[in-house]
Parts: sequence; structure tokens; C-alpha cells
Amino acid sequence: MNFLLRNIKRLVRLYFTLRTVNWIRFWQLQRSDAKIVVLMRPEFKSIFQDSFELDIVLIGVLTKMNLPFRVYRGNEYGRFYNKVIVYNASYFINLPKFQNYSAYQAFVMQQLEYQGCTVLPKASEIVYWENKEYMYKKFAELGIRHPQTWIFHSYEAFKNANLEFPLLIKEAHSHASEGVFKMNSAEEAAQFLNSERFTSRNCTIIAQQLLQMRKDLRVTVLGNEVVLHYWRTNPDKEWKPTSTSHGSGVDFVTFPEKWRNYFIEVNNRLGLKTGGYDYAWHEDDLETEPICLEVSPSYQPNPNVDLTGKSYTYGQWKKKLLLKDSWDEAYVNEYFSLRYRLFELYFTELGLLPKS
Repeated sequence: MNFLLRNIKRLVRLYFTLRTVNWIRFWQLQRSDAKIVVLMRPEFKSIFQDSFELDIVLIGVLTKMNLPFRVYRGNEYGRFYNKVIVYNASYFINLPKFQNYSAYQAFVMQQLEYQGCTVLPKASEIVYWENKEYMYKKFAELGIRHPQTWIFHSYEAFKNANLEFPLLIKEAHSHASEGVFKMNSAEEAAQFLNSERFTSRNCTIIAQQLLQMRKDLRVTVLGNEVVLHYWRTNPDKEWKPTSTSHGSGVDFVTFPEKWRNYFIEVNNRLGLKTGGYDYAWHEDDLETEPICLEVSPSYQPNPNVDLTGKSYTYGQWKKKLLLKDSWDEAYVNEYFSLRYRLFELYFTELGLLPKS
């Protein structure tokens, strides 16, 4: 997708995002002394990033719940004591520009919790966001089945491990299909891992077993429910990421029902209120135990849509510039629905909303 089209689509998505807020009610609910504080980034450039859209949706959710709140657009997070802090995962919180922006954001949230604040999501949840080294270590600690994974902090350690190829190299801090690379030989890995492109962005090398699979299952768990699921199938014989941007087919209908409770149990074991999971099966055999590829407490769902009779694939629909029946509108509606359900759970547990 070219630069111009991508940014026009972002403006279209922003239009649909702004429509999620009752702006008159928003101003009526603003309180300088409100118990609930929304952390929103002050940088103008955030308008051109997903974080701005996600913050607007969060404001729309609180407005629909008719809860008084305050929007804080600053950097002095330490001023808050005994508040309910709500926020979205954001690169912009990482003002010192640390490589591990996820751990830094979790640190900020930990300090707010230390000052008596209830932080949503919790620091123990957000630390999983784009933090693969932490994530795979927790998978191993908690006995969650995942591909065999090796973590190194130098190229020499990786080289001395004498791993078998092909394998995958994953950047520790990345999202979607970005930062995932197939290495066919030790020579190819040596060139890549010593390149400026890799060393300037990574202090950690994550090597992972290449699974024999053609498809994976995105499962979104919220509370004790599976609220969204879809298969992504690689149409080619050669390995490539299964994201829809790479041309994978999408199936929202079929679901391995026998594993539903397993998915919920894994989410509870990780201590997450919600998580977007990628699962696969060895040789696509659904009778075997699922293999958890990744999880994130902050995710952007692909909306369910019936494209029967359409001349384009899901991936093509996602890239189309449309005002009616567009992916962008469907995505905003799906994301709003999931965020509403999440914060309804949070606020009900805190007694800020009545139990239904």
C-alpha cells in the first residue's frame, strides 16, 4: 500500500473513530477531580499513529458508560495517587527511547500502582505487550506449550549453540508479522544477525523452531469467553507469515471446539483479563495439543465479514479505500465493542458499574 493511500485510509479510519464518541456528553462528564484518569499522549504526531485512534475509542467507551473522568495529556505521571488509571499501550510513553519500550511502560504502571492507583490494564498484563523474551520465558515457567525457543544476548552465544536450520529469528520487540525472519542456513543467519539493521534494534536474539504448519488460529479471549476467532491459511507451499497482509485466506466460521476451555485456561494462567493469541498445531493436526505462538494484551482485531460473491480476498478488502462497507469502519466497530466489554468487566469488579 503506497504512502498516500495508507494515510488517506488512516483519515477515513479516524473519521469512524471520532464517531464513537458522544462529544456533548464527553464535555459534560469531564471532572478535574474525577476518580478515573485517561492517559493520552500529548504529541501531535500521535494523531498519525494508531495510538490516537485507540485513545479516542477509550474515551468513547467511558462516555457511553456515563462515567465521569479526566483526560490527562502530559508526561508527569507521578502526580497521580489513588486514582483509576486507564490507558492504551503506546510507544510514546517511552520518552527515554529505551529499546525495551514494553518493560519501560510496565515500570511506569508499576510506579502508579505503588502510589495507590488501580491501573487498567495492570502492569503485570501490559508487560506482555511486544515483549517476546519475557513472554516466552513465562510460557516456559507456566508450562504453556510453545515452539522450542532459544534466547541469546550475543551473536557468539547463538553461533556456539549450533542450532539446526531452517529456523526463525524473531525480534524481541515487534508486532504482527513484523520482525519475523526465516533463516535457511548458518551463513544467512550470520549475515543477518550482524547487520546494522538488526544490531541497531536488538540486544536479544530469539531463535525458534520452524513448525510444520500451513495455518494458524487467532483466538481472542476476554474474561472467560472466546470472543473472536479466525483461521489464517498460507496459500503457498513456501513458509511465510500468515498475516492477511501476506495474502493468507481467512476463515471466521470453523473453530476447534474441543480446545475452547483450553484457550480460556491459558489466558487465566497468564493472569490476563484479555489476550489476542496465535495458535498452531504440528502438521495442522487438531487432535494434538495447541502450540501457542504468541500472545498480546493489546491487539487490533480483524472484523468478521462475509465476502461471499465478492471479487476480492479479505486481504484485498482490508486495503481498499471505501467509505461504505469498509474494513476501516468494521474494524473500529469491532474494536469499540471489545474495549467496551473489557472495561465493563474491569469497572464492574471495581464497583464503578453495577453488576448485570
